[in-house]
Amino acid sequence: MKQLKIFFIPPNLKTWKKIAIILFALTIIDIAFGILYYHKVQIFISNQTINSKADAGVVFFGSYNLLTNEFDNDTKQRLTNAIHLYKSEKIDHIICVGGARKKKKFLGSREMRNYLIRNNINSEIIYYDSLSYDTISNWHEALKIINRNHFEKIIIISSPLHVYRIAKIVNRNNTFFSTHTFNNKSISDYFSTYKNIHHEWAALILTALLPEKSYLKLLYWYRN
Repeated sequence: MKQLKIFFIPPNLKTWKKIAIILFALTIIDIAFGILYYHKVQIFISNQTINSKADAGVVFFGSYNLLTNEFDNDTKQRLTNAIHLYKSEKIDHIICVGGARKKKKFLGSREMRNYLIRNNINSEIIYYDSLSYDTISNWHEALKIINRNHFEKIIIISSPLHVYRIAKIVNRNNTFFSTHTFNNKSISDYFSTYKNIHHEWAALILTALLPEKSYLKLLYWYRN
């Protein structure tokens, strides 16, 4: 039996040029959509006004380095925002949600609570969940705490891009959104924002395509 030999013929220069042009065009389109999304988020944030005190602020967990035992800067900014809202009498209570990593025996929400206490926030006004590990489950668990305590007016606290996505999930009256400003001072900051935009897109696409239970199982497997 004769062996079938497959020879790889490398593309010629003309083909490489076509590939380069296509990739360049796709990159430009991607950047353009990223800029449009960025501005859409900014418009949403600028339209958020908090005129009266809320019963509680819900802080969503971001990230935590288990090696250094520190929150990332984004999560610190979320917590700083919550502290500011409480001390300026915009919220009466703080609810911390997210970051449940059962296999690592870690609770991001509890670490956020501890951080708030270290920053002179009374432990009696802080609530935290022990089950949520992604944005959807964060809100589910927050809602349980909200309903259990008969809170009415709520302020969602997270990063700018994340707040915009949370707003697509939350379907509740008397719910407002608060965030810190984009901290884009260098090329590295803009690149980080660019990456985060794609993270948000991926999450939005997955939640749109997958049934909620399948999405939550996928996230649970990935994060635990």
